Amino acid sequence: MPTPVRSSKTFPLCHHDGALVPWETATLHAASLALRYAVSVFEGIRIYRTADGRGLKVLELHPHLDRLAASAGMMWLPDPGIDRIPDIIAELVAQNVVTDDAYVRPSISAGNPGELGQAAQPLLTVTITAQGRKTWLADDRRMKVKLSAWQRAHDLAFPSAAKNISNYAGARIAMLEAKSQGFDNVVLANADGYLSEAPTAILFLVKNGRLMTPALSEGVLPSITRALTLDIAAELGIPAVETRLTRADAWTADEAFLCGTGLEYALIGQIDGHVLKRADAAPISQQIIARYFERARDIRAAAGDLILPLPDAAAVA
Repeated sequence: MPTPVRSSKTFPLCHHDGALVPWETATLHAASLALRYAVSVFEGIRIYRTADGRGLKVLELHPHLDRLAASAGMMWLPDPGIDRIPDIIAELVAQNVVTDDAYVRPSISAGNPGELGQAAQPLLTVTITAQGRKTWLADDRRMKVKLSAWQRAHDLAFPSAAKNISNYAGARIAMLEAKSQGFDNVVLANADGYLSEAPTAILFLVKNGRLMTPALSEGVLPSITRALTLDIAAELGIPAVETRLTRADAWTADEAFLCGTGLEYALIGQIDGHVLKRADAAPISQQIIARYFERARDIRAAAGDLILPLPDAAAVA
């Protein structure tokens, strides 16, 4: 069997099935329910080096773990020990000597073989990857986004609130189609034709000084970054509304951005070829982004955060 190729950014040790193991050995059997029927839920969690350089903040850890538990429950996956994940992250940070911004991916998969109606035996995996700014923030670039005809699955077909791997298969088709047409990303519609979300991010529009985003009832994942962005808008006194949005709303927006844990923020310059009026300056979006990073690097921990000390390389060795 070919050995998986580890990205240079992925740290060598991960947690898998109760033990700290080399990343390359964290595998599932081809006959597992996870691979046969896509029974696997996950989270993406950001770690930021604090402004004083002395610690690492696991941002919004507990809201992420609460959502992981909710996703597992919806997928009939028993809890494999979600309450141990903070300690697992701390161990991975120490043993891999993580000293800068990173991305943690805990997943719960049905590791046992069986038929469709087989009860799941949950297997917990936690990996950690070095991850700084994506190109959109690092290079101050603007996305070209397509509004796709592909739809997010209706909640009566599959719960949009479940962060399960199957929820990304259709979105991947939409993204690849958009990229083949020269776009950078795509926003899917919901079953009623209103705007929903991007494959791994949430859409926000700005028009006449007001922030707008699709309501959770529009087939949108209850995104942690979405909730944090709405909190930031309230702090800054920016009016915000969760509502139904149309193509016309997107085409006539002054500013727009996508946001999510892995992506952080990406400013949008064009939607379906329509150039947004204030895309270059994006003053309201930029205020929100600046406040997000202040919050992410603050040496104080908010209620959902965890702050870890920088690991001592000599002690680990």
